[in-house]
Amino acid sequence: MNNQYSKLKVSSKLLIVITALAIPTIASATNGLFSHGYGARQSGIAGSGVAFAQDPLIAAINPAGVVQLKEKSYEIDVQYFSPRREYTISPSPFSGAFPPFPGPTVESGAETFIIPAFATNWQLANDAAFGLALYGNGGMNTEYDASKTPFGFGTFGAAAVPGADTRTGIDYSQLFLNLSYSKMFSGGNGSWGIAALINYSQFEAQGLAGFAPFSVNPANVSDNKVDTDFGFGVRLGVQYDVSANTSLAASYQSEISNTFDDYSGLFPQNGKLNIPATLQVGFATKVGGGTITADIQHIFYADTEGVGDPGSTGLTTACIPSAPFSPLPVAMGTNCLGSTPGLGFGWDDMTVFKLGYTWSSSTSMTWRVGFSFGDQPVQAEDITFNILAPGVIEQHYTAGFSRTLASGNELSAALMIAPEECVSGPDLFTPGQGVEICMNQIAINVGYSF
Repeated sequence: MNNQYSKLKVSSKLLIVITALAIPTIASATNGLFSHGYGARQSGIAGSGVAFAQDPLIAAINPAGVVQLKEKSYEIDVQYFSPRREYTISPSPFSGAFPPFPGPTVESGAETFIIPAFATNWQLANDAAFGLALYGNGGMNTEYDASKTPFGFGTFGAAAVPGADTRTGIDYSQLFLNLSYSKMFSGGNGSWGIAALINYSQFEAQGLAGFAPFSVNPANVSDNKVDTDFGFGVRLGVQYDVSANTSLAASYQSEISNTFDDYSGLFPQNGKLNIPATLQVGFATKVGGGTITADIQHIFYADTEGVGDPGSTGLTTACIPSAPFSPLPVAMGTNCLGSTPGLGFGWDDMTVFKLGYTWSSSTSMTWRVGFSFGDQPVQAEDITFNILAPGVIEQHYTAGFSRTLASGNELSAALMIAPEECVSGPDLFTPGQGVEICMNQIAINVGYSF
């Protein structure tokens, strides 16, 4: 009893420390808003493994896998994440009327993030288990310094607005506390699970003061520092063992509502920026002394307020701006910023195909490789606003390993490389002018289980 109590105290302290470290750092995910994988083991196989439980962080993609672990363990993971983002404006005969202005490529700052995660599980006597996991789902982050833009004007002309922040970008991050329960089927050929999700999100926008005339609430468009909100959701999962060598699994996470009051003039319905629902299905099968994992993940961006529908193209077609463009005191129209239905980033749904292979070369060494691919969600017609959120990555190449130490604990590591992907489209404000946004990424995970 005392031993269990001391382990619970250790777990609680770790949770507090990791929560404090994680809140300000989680940003710039890889499949749009979503991480490609949670922890070194998932990352090593490109985020596949919905039917392949390797550690308690399985709860992040399928809570049914927690009971499959059989033994209690703790998992601590730290990720070094480096996204490189940039945009380029090509000129037209009308260039110079409105920002962004054509010129050299502008690169985003803030290229290094440290992202911790933690998970543990408790096995119960009746073929059931509880799980607890803390992790970052992802987010968006950009920071374009005005000094790097033509004439020092700022990406969207914030330097022309007295008192406005001339740096341009957003900082959007999500932290999840996942509390799961899972149970084996009565026949022992699979399991089901359910996870209650408590979400903490924070958002900040800078350098968007030039859009105030297009907002129904111009005071809450930009430069209002960090705003936060809590959201709640659920993740459901199931795993079925077709045979001793093959398992099928599926998991669904609900949409989670977030509202940022300090940016009620930027996002639809007075500040809605919801986290999309997602569905992941897949199988795991033993082949050639190892395990192949193949998953399909679908992320429902298009129907999600703030991220999906509608896109920014409507800003110039169904919104009457305020001064200095008209005598109105504030903008008016259904497609103005902050209105209903309002405007978002215009992202389309994203389907990601993930493939991994895990094998052991000895009793103490396990190796992993993986690859994933999905059409990025940014639509060309909404490219202007997506300078702020260039979530255009499509491919991930991954590799990793786990080594059992003399103590019996395990050290894991993984490398993820996402090659550069670019998307081009027409500028929203200047006819004939083009916008290109690009991104590439690298991530290194180190995990320790005991």
